[in-house]
Amino acid sequence: MELKILITFKTIIRTGSFSKAAQRLNYTPSTITFHVAQLEEAAGVQIFEKSGRRMILTQAGEALVPYVDEVLEAARKIQNFQYDISGCHGTLTIGAPESMLCFRLPALLKRLHRHAPHVDLRLRSLSSRSVIEALHEDTVDIGFAYGVHDKDREQIDFRVFENSPAHFYTSPSVAARCPDMKTSGQTVAEVTRISMPRPGEIRALLDEYLRKKEISFTNTIELLSTQTIINLVENDMGIALLPDFSVQERVARKTLAIVPSEKIHVRSFCGTRKNKWHSPAMNLFFDILSEYKDAADAP
Repeated sequence: MELKILITFKTIIRTGSFSKAAQRLNYTPSTITFHVAQLEEAAGVQIFEKSGRRMILTQAGEALVPYVDEVLEAARKIQNFQYDISGCHGTLTIGAPESMLCFRLPALLKRLHRHAPHVDLRLRSLSSRSVIEALHEDTVDIGFAYGVHDKDREQIDFRVFENSPAHFYTSPSVAARCPDMKTSGQTVAEVTRISMPRPGEIRALLDEYLRKKEISFTNTIELLSTQTIINLVENDMGIALLPDFSVQERVARKTLAIVPSEKIHVRSFCGTRKNKWHSPAMNLFFDILSEYKDAADAP
């Protein structure tokens, strides 16, 4: 039996549905159904049953889980044995927007470096569009981007990385005079909007939100650096739309405040060029990425 069938089984359990598992694994729904049928045929029992809109484990399916975990853990150990014996060498080039490079990827890169200290990492801070162009040109091995168009998937395999909440942030002192971002049809004159220039996925998200709410600003500051935008906002310069993960520490220290708004989410993806050979370092990074996502999805 192929490991991908067992991975499908575990992914259905983690996500709670066949459709979400298909999205997570970049499979068609029919592939997920086929994998489940193969597993049920091999085990000789029904492992899922429908409860409302959810697929839940049968009693036999629950009994099967520890056996599947044991096989997958053994496979993981074999993979790590391969890394230990052959060693990971060469160069791994990763491109990502600055906000992800600064605030999301360091923990993953730390684990990669711990397991493969001899790999030369090349980290490129790029806009999402530039990351996708670099993937097309094969100048980066792995790319992270906010927002993916259908045409981008023709030559690139993408998987969802995160669906992160975002808010409007400002300093506590500016928050005292800053209007909320929920009220439609207002012109904000006393507070400056700070944002990335066009094009850019987060900038597009900001523009679309303000357009729908018919909110306009009289003053704007534009710059390319997310870190500098955060520093300006923290120093009473204005308001900015930022992913929550990029400012968690500052919010905890109460140097930044959330401005009320409607719900906003930033979706990010991880991609590689189709048919690209995956080096041991790439495979190791994707293993680390999967473990990170599994931990994030755990209740």
